[in-house]
Amino acid sequence: MTMSEVRLRTLLRQADRVAEAGKRAAAEQLYQEILAEAPEAAAAWLGLAQVAGSEAERRAAYERVLALEPDNKEAAEGLAQEAGETAVSPQPIASFSLSVIEEAEKTAVFSPDNEPVVAEETYDLVCYRHPDRETSLRCYNCNRPICIECTHKTPVGYICPVCQREAEDIFFNAKPSDYLVAPAVALPLSLLAGFLVVQLGGLGGFLLFFIIFAVSGAVGSFIGRLAKRAIGGRRGRYLPHTVAAMVILGALPFLLLPLLAAFFGGARGLIGLLMPGIYLFVATGAAFYQMK
Repeated sequence: MTMSEVRLRTLLRQADRVAEAGKRAAAEQLYQEILAEAPEAAAAWLGLAQVAGSEAERRAAYERVLALEPDNKEAAEGLAQEAGETAVSPQPIASFSLSVIEEAEKTAVFSPDNEPVVAEETYDLVCYRHPDRETSLRCYNCNRPICIECTHKTPVGYICPVCQREAEDIFFNAKPSDYLVAPAVALPLSLLAGFLVVQLGGLGGFLLFFIIFAVSGAVGSFIGRLAKRAIGGRRGRYLPHTVAAMVILGALPFLLLPLLAAFFGGARGLIGLLMPGIYLFVATGAAFYQMK
C-alpha cells in the first residue's frame, strides 16, 4: 500500500496532531500502524523519529528517511543532533527539591483555611457549531473545534457532522430524476397492497394477524426492490424516506372508513385498525431497508 490512500493520509494527519499535543506514545503507535501498511512513507518515518523513546530508534528512523529522501534537511539535522547529543549532568537533589518547592509555593493558590485549591481545568476552544460550549476536541479532517455532542467517533479520531456528511456523499449517486421514478413505481404498488390489507382486516380472526405480520415484510421488501431496480440500483440520501412515505400514502385512502369506525365504534372500531397498523409498521420498515 502507498500513502496516496485516503485512509493512510488521514491517519498521518491524526498522528501529527497527536504528536504536537505531546502524546508521544500514542503518536508512536499511530506512526507504527502507518508504516506497517506503507513502509516507504518517509513522512511517517520522520514523525516516528521525533517521538521514538530510545536514541537507537530515533537514529534508525532518521536514517530510513534519508535512505528514502537523501535531500531531507529535517532528517539530516535530526540525525546530526542525535549524534552530537551529550548527557546533561543531573542537578543536585537537594537544590532541585528546594527549587521545586519554592516554585510550587509561589504558584499555589490557597483557600481561606490555608489549604491548597486545585485550579479548575479551562479550555481555550469553543465548538464552531455551539459557540457557548467550551471543548478540547477537534475534527481530525478540518481541525475545527467541536463539542462532544457534535462528534462522531471513527477509527482515526473524531469527525464533525459537516465532514461526515461530505464523506458519506461519495456513496450517494442518485440522479434528480430518481426521486420521481422511485415514487412513481412505489405508489401504485402501495395502493394495491393497502387496499388488500384493509379488505383482509375486515375479516378479523386471530390467525390472520400473524399472516399479515409475515406478509407485510415481504410486500414492503418487494416494493423497495422494484423501486430500486427502476432507478438502476442507485443510492440517494433521501430515497429510502421517499419510498417509505409512498408505502404509507398508499394505505391512507383505504383507512378512512376504519378510522371513522374507530371514532364512532369505540373499542370494537379500534380492533379494525390493528391489522392496517401492523402492515404499515412492518412494510414501511422493510421498504426503507431495501432502499438503503
